[in-house]
Amino acid sequence: MQQVFWKVKLDRKKILVSLLIIIIAIVLGLAYRFYSIYVWNQNPSKYYYKGNALYTEYDAFYYSYYAKAFNEGLYKPLKQDPLRFYPDKIATFPPVIFMISFLSAELSKLLHISIENLSVYMVPILAVLFVIPLVFYLMDLGYPFAAFSSSVTGVLSLIYIARTLIARLRPDCMNLFFPLAIAYFLYLSQFRQPKKSYLYAFLAGIFAQLYYWWYMHEGIVLAFAIVYIVSFGFTEISKRSFLHIFNFDIYRKRWKEIVIFLISTNPIILYMGIHNAIFLINVYLIDFFRPTMGVFPNVFVSIAEAARVNLHYLAQLTSGNFAVFIASLVGLALFLVFNYKKFLVFLPLFFIGLMAFKGAERFAMYLAPFLGLGFGYIFDLLIKLNFKKINNVKNILAGVFAVVLTLVPLAPNIVIAEPKITPQLEADFINLGKITPKSAVIWTWWDYGTAIEYLANRATFHDGQSQIYPKTYFIATSYSDSDPKIAYNTISSISNIGNTGIEKLLKQKNSPQKIRDKIFNGQFNAPLKRPTYFAFTQDEIGKFGWINYFGTWDFKKKKGLFEPIGQLGDCSKISKDTISCGLNEINTKKMYLKTPSLKLDINTLAIYDNKQLTVKSLDIGSLYIDIVYDKNSKINVYILKKQPFYSMFNQMYILRNYDPKYFQLIYDNFPTMVLYKVNKVPLK
Repeated sequence: MQQVFWKVKLDRKKILVSLLIIIIAIVLGLAYRFYSIYVWNQNPSKYYYKGNALYTEYDAFYYSYYAKAFNEGLYKPLKQDPLRFYPDKIATFPPVIFMISFLSAELSKLLHISIENLSVYMVPILAVLFVIPLVFYLMDLGYPFAAFSSSVTGVLSLIYIARTLIARLRPDCMNLFFPLAIAYFLYLSQFRQPKKSYLYAFLAGIFAQLYYWWYMHEGIVLAFAIVYIVSFGFTEISKRSFLHIFNFDIYRKRWKEIVIFLISTNPIILYMGIHNAIFLINVYLIDFFRPTMGVFPNVFVSIAEAARVNLHYLAQLTSGNFAVFIASLVGLALFLVFNYKKFLVFLPLFFIGLMAFKGAERFAMYLAPFLGLGFGYIFDLLIKLNFKKINNVKNILAGVFAVVLTLVPLAPNIVIAEPKITPQLEADFINLGKITPKSAVIWTWWDYGTAIEYLANRATFHDGQSQIYPKTYFIATSYSDSDPKIAYNTISSISNIGNTGIEKLLKQKNSPQKIRDKIFNGQFNAPLKRPTYFAFTQDEIGKFGWINYFGTWDFKKKKGLFEPIGQLGDCSKISKDTISCGLNEINTKKMYLKTPSLKLDINTLAIYDNKQLTVKSLDIGSLYIDIVYDKNSKINVYILKKQPFYSMFNQMYILRNYDPKYFQLIYDNFPTMVLYKVNKVPLK
């Protein structure tokens, strides 16, 4: 009886410690994320448009687009999406609406608030929930310090805070919770009595279905199923024989748990996971860092979150400190050595985290909780906390020390959420839906594709979910080329044959260079079937280096010209012929740029003022400069090299210099947005 009493008391203390750790992690996680709300409310004109929060992530428009379509009764599973990836008919609504879109749609109606304002609160709240299964798992193993450090490191890691800020409506906010919940219940199903193990296997399957609904990556669900089945063999490994894992008797003993999990997961999802797993392996392990994807340039190399990271930066993103990072790796290795049997079902998520070492920083958010686990585990090994003596001074001091060492490197990780769109551009996109006909199609760079679909309700040629296709390369050429006829032929050809036509030409053994030449020469030109508009936006100035890199692609060398457009700030006119930009000075008469350390001759100077373009040239040096006065008389100064100076982007967007044979300027709100209508056929 006394033993039972002590066990109940011990379990109660364990539960109380678990709840305390969960509460601390959740409160810290929410405090760090909600601090942005305080900052936003101090300057609402920068962060809100007509009372609605501005999204802090491009993909947020994508999930809001589906939520909006669902609310308006326009979401048709597996039917063609009328606004995406024109003119191809391969873009369809997903078979099931994303859970995040469904929740946004239903909760916005229920609470009578906009989807944008809902995301300010919903995303951070969902983001911290992953600590619940993680803490319960580690506390079940008897590692309280690992539970604390893993949960706090997870919620406060720089990478996870940055990816789960307010108004960042995308699946990242639950992409730790669902896999951890699946793994936790699979673990319980392996190490509990049969009747309970069946229930846990069933719950794991339900969470697997929910995870599919949330993220729609069936390949990861399939990975959990495979690891779960194989792990039964590992849990029964004897010291005498490693081959014990192939003993069929082990699986025959536990077949009920396996079948319950597979059925409750949904065999259809598992079957679809085969194709999805192949796709994920090709994209993230094989093609991710190659210069080309297929035969056309790989746009992944330009995406910041897909960029390679070094160890010191990875340490900053996860543990917050390089010394803690190294200690975490050591502790994690020790944890795996001593607890590998009870960790096996977590391998799919752990493997995703390990991909951060291969490159892309986006995977670091999956690694951070495991690094925290390793760091805390060191203290568990050193102290071996006894719950019967939880008030022991030594344990309390050790706990304080562990807490301090975990928190101090993470404490500076205060990140203020910054919108991916300005109030002015949001207003222009909404206006775009008013100044263009309903059947209009917008030709622009992919980042704001879904923003246009969501805010303007207009079709686009590509967006952030379809930028990996060859069509993106040809859109890039229309920015970088200097010939308006080639830009027009490209728009006309893509409007006519689409990505489907390009793929068909590739199957007919046409080289990418040959396809490009045919398109540039207008071989596939046809009168535009729908009103088409070429939209330039301010963000593309900073992105032009990469756009130009793809648009000038050399298929033999497998690289393009990375030629960014520089911009001088704080410019004002101090005399008739002199413009001052901070420490720099431009003399428009004598054609030179004077910096604190040198004086440079200007080869060509373009001045756009009051809708008039003046171009001066000395034909010496390699410096090209644009001086542009906007409607508020603000002076914008851009520094370029020759190739980007003559590009369609600079000529049509910055200088408003276009060929009316092919394009008509219909909206000029430089620098926010400049919009051209593409002529149905070239004028004579």
